[in-house]
Amino acid sequence: MYYSGQEIVEIAVRIEENGNEFYTAAAAMIHGQNDIKGLFLDLAEKEILHISIFQKLAEKFDADTFDFSSPDATDYINHLAESHIFGKPESGKALAATLTTPRQGLEAAFKFENDSVAFYTELLKYTRSDSKKLVQQIIEEEKEHAEEIRQFMK
Repeated sequence: MYYSGQEIVEIAVRIEENGNEFYTAAAAMIHGQNDIKGLFLDLAEKEILHISIFQKLAEKFDADTFDFSSPDATDYINHLAESHIFGKPESGKALAATLTTPRQGLEAAFKFENDSVAFYTELLKYTRSDSKKLVQQIIEEEKEHAEEIRQFMK
């Protein structure tokens, strides 16, 4: 299956929306106040920021934003998009509903953030113009999120 650049941006928005839903639901399962709940709520807010960045990218989208002329490029992007933990609608809530401990939430979140880094890093290779800066910014933030989560997993 071939995705256009616009569709890739829509997938990125969906990934971030699912991340927000996951973090919000995971925080809700933790009773009382604690550091992990605070982390999840903070990460949920950051996913909203990423959504707005990608929506801005979509608004000013033009054919030169991404170069998916190579079949290998589209095949790999397709694979990453379809295998991403939050690549499908409602998957964030669904995953959160399976959690029984905060530790499981941290492990799922860590995987989500690392999958996101891989997806956006590949996307960056085919990004042009000013959009490159936006995608790089998202990658750096996703790496920071993964590191924050990793600190809680020690």
